Amino acid sequence: MRPGHNGRVNAPRAWLIWTIGVLAYLVAVAQRTSFGVSGLEATERFHASAAAISFFTVLQLLVYAGLQIPVGLLVDRFGSRAMIASGAVLMGLGQLQLAYADAVPAGVLGRVLVGAGDAMTFVSVIRLVPIWFAPARVPLVTQLTGMSGQLGQLISVVPFALVLHSAGWNTAFLALSSLSALAVVLVLALLRDVPPGHPPRENAQGCAPRA
Repeated sequence: MRPGHNGRVNAPRAWLIWTIGVLAYLVAVAQRTSFGVSGLEATERFHASAAAISFFTVLQLLVYAGLQIPVGLLVDRFGSRAMIASGAVLMGLGQLQLAYADAVPAGVLGRVLVGAGDAMTFVSVIRLVPIWFAPARVPLVTQLTGMSGQLGQLISVVPFALVLHSAGWNTAFLALSSLSALAVVLVLALLRDVPPGHPPRENAQGCAPRA
């Protein structure tokens, strides 16, 4: 397969890369929204009020928002593949932590890890689009990325909720952790930062983004 315009591949390989990225983003959205459907179970598990449990979500969002600029710099330095895989690892560890946490501080730590991993994902996936697709397709593919990733909410609303109510807290969050492990394997095995023939990504000397 030869590179397309400006080294981009407008062929099945590009769509495969995009699909892997979207799957990782879909998993990230599922991890992000999973705690929202486990509020009642969380109050019982952590012996905390609803207000205290809501702090989990608020803190996760603060971590997500606060890391957007650092993540933007790091993805320019290390590439999307490394950042998406690292984000999935953090989310998997966060859900693993939550699976066995039975106190508020331990639960908060789990959600902080999930928020940090989540923050790494979307920016890194979006960065792949202009590299792998011609400029004319970038707006459409970018919109498809955001829309497709939001389907991850269905995972937390339906299968996760069913497992949570039928098999219990530990099993449900371990299942989510396993999803992140699967995302790591797929990203490392199949996702690439640049198409064949594209100039190799230069390692930045600092964390400043390239022009």
